[in-house]
Amino acid sequence: MASLLGGARHLVVLDHLNNATTEAAELVLPAGTFAESDGTLVNNEGRAQRFFQVFDPSTDVQESWRWLCEGSVAADVQSAESPWESLDDLITAMAAEMAVFGSIPQAAPPRKAVGKIAREPNRYSGRTSMLADISVHEPQPPDDPDSALAFSMESGPELAPPSLIPFFWTPGWNSIQATNKFQSEVGGPLRGGDPGIRLIEPSQEPGWQYHSTVPAAFRPHRDEWLLVPIFHIFGSEELSRHAQGIAELAPLPYVALNPEEASRSGVNAGEQIKVSIEGSLFELEVMLRADLPRGVAGLPAGLSLVGDTILPAFCTLAPVLTEPSRGAP
Repeated sequence: MASLLGGARHLVVLDHLNNATTEAAELVLPAGTFAESDGTLVNNEGRAQRFFQVFDPSTDVQESWRWLCEGSVAADVQSAESPWESLDDLITAMAAEMAVFGSIPQAAPPRKAVGKIAREPNRYSGRTSMLADISVHEPQPPDDPDSALAFSMESGPELAPPSLIPFFWTPGWNSIQATNKFQSEVGGPLRGGDPGIRLIEPSQEPGWQYHSTVPAAFRPHRDEWLLVPIFHIFGSEELSRHAQGIAELAPLPYVALNPEEASRSGVNAGEQIKVSIEGSLFELEVMLRADLPRGVAGLPAGLSLVGDTILPAFCTLAPVLTEPSRGAP
């Protein structure tokens, strides 16, 4: 990567964290995270859904597409009269240019179609007192041109459509129980339908299927274990490891084994075991997990010590031999 980046005439990076790539960049532009921007995500069902910024960063941070749009204008690639002034403009252009994105505008109605929807519940108040040390005048709420959600308690007369519900709250109900008031029945779909739009629908064409082949059932290898990632709420996702408070909740390095596999390897819970994978050797603490099948071992996802190794991968295990105490036979 260093050689690749070093050979670039100009390196411009859009990111929200400092890293080795930003250090090599000629220009770094602060891109908004998911909490600082609006956009579209596609889940594992192939359903496109809109996400909305939680707060206004009030800095130079902005969405990546806005930086690219401004850069193309600065480079005279497109005129200053940019057709993309909002996320809805961008989504409309994407849908027109690429058929696979044709349904994305249906993921959520545009701002002009539904008016203003309050991001904050009626309980939210005291905006003047929160900033009283700066000014006793209530500041104007920041604007979000990319969604119908307003950074205030003020809302239009219409109920928010399912794809734009900012929070679940209703008088006399607490927290998650209020969700029931927004559903067609308890535990059922939201009134008006669940948010999002499927981009990939099953075809009626004969022979159509998501996957053409099904892999064979796993069979244990003699003297080898298939090392698979085990995902944790804290630490497995890359961003969480950059926040000190969250990183402290990440698990310490370990290797998980089925109790029978651990017994066969001559180790107990809490003891050390040698893990050899792709030429690297580690000593890790053993954790027992009865849900792991025979021939499979688990490693916390995001563990930095495995380096560039891509899991799943086969490994070998060996107990750590302790030296006998002096004077022992």
